[in-house]
Amino acid sequence: MVAKKKVLFVITQFYKGGAEVALLNLFRNLSPQKYKIDFLIFDQMILKNAQSLIEEIPPWIRVCNAAEREGRFAVIFKIWFKLYRKITKRQLYRRSAYQFVKGKRYDMAFSYGEWLSPEFVAKKVKAKKKMVWIHTDIDKANYVDETILFGFDKMYDRYIFVSEQSKESAIKRFPFLEGKSVVVHNMCDEKEIRLAAEKPVSSLESYPKPWLLSVGNLREEKNYPRQVEVMRILKERGAVLTWFCIGSTANYFICQKVKELIEQYQLQEQFVLLGVKKNPYKFMKRAEAVMVLSDFESWSFVITEAKVLGVPVIATATSGAKEQLVNGVNGIITSFEPKEIAEQILEYLKEPSKKEQICKNLEGFSTNQDVIKEFEGLLS
Repeated sequence: MVAKKKVLFVITQFYKGGAEVALLNLFRNLSPQKYKIDFLIFDQMILKNAQSLIEEIPPWIRVCNAAEREGRFAVIFKIWFKLYRKITKRQLYRRSAYQFVKGKRYDMAFSYGEWLSPEFVAKKVKAKKKMVWIHTDIDKANYVDETILFGFDKMYDRYIFVSEQSKESAIKRFPFLEGKSVVVHNMCDEKEIRLAAEKPVSSLESYPKPWLLSVGNLREEKNYPRQVEVMRILKERGAVLTWFCIGSTANYFICQKVKELIEQYQLQEQFVLLGVKKNPYKFMKRAEAVMVLSDFESWSFVITEAKVLGVPVIATATSGAKEQLVNGVNGIITSFEPKEIAEQILEYLKEPSKKEQICKNLEGFSTNQDVIKEFEGLLS
């Protein structure tokens, strides 16, 4: 009998977001007969407008929620840890995190996310192989501190990227990554997505159609203010439609800015913030198009999900969009300028045949088996 592979994943928080959902889907598709997985979550806080994924983790995976006993005080520790890291370039951790990995030896340990300091896995975890899993274009993201991210480079075997273009742009910016970088794409739970998409959305039927839909937490790189600008132009051009936005509004400052713009342009009935939804797929299925208008994105999970449902995507020309979409074939790629985005949307809405062809080209789309092979290749 082949021994199970012992694997550790370390992450900051586990709320619903593209990178986190991708990891959850990977967990669901890995076999408990082949793997023994430990999952360490450092800074899970109680957030009103964010959806925790902890309860959805398969029961065979051993979980340590290091901040669980702190309740609402966890946010204070997180602020202190972040400030300390910014000043010293070092990371503080809770004792429960140390205890969770103490005395263990893993076949593979992942520091999951460029937002997490790789220090803990590098210095406190014993593993045959160690890897950093990166989910954004690190050459563009202003929140990435390369001193921290690469401060323990000699202790890591690989850096994992979620798209080829993201990997190549990172190597161009950081040449030492050549030969140490691999790609593992994000994974969807395709069966669950299709089932969830069939649920009704009767509560929104009063809103004018067609519907456009954005799915993404209100974060800086998602550039929701630009989306409001696009809706303003569409309204001025006489378009009658509703643009729904699903995602966490926990970022107070971005949320307020977006709400102020909505009020300023009098778009309360046209640009609607729905907040967090446990089932975004029933909205996605009924959308005329899914909008992914980020400033940068290495691999948009939303694009993958929309393709699974056969729904056309209109996306800005990020590295992730260009890797997933062929313009005019299985989606539409646009520039980053609000006026040009609005023009693309209007053109798309006026030509039903364009949507029909894209939907036809998306029939039978799937990626999951490829992702499993990519992941298992890391441990070989």
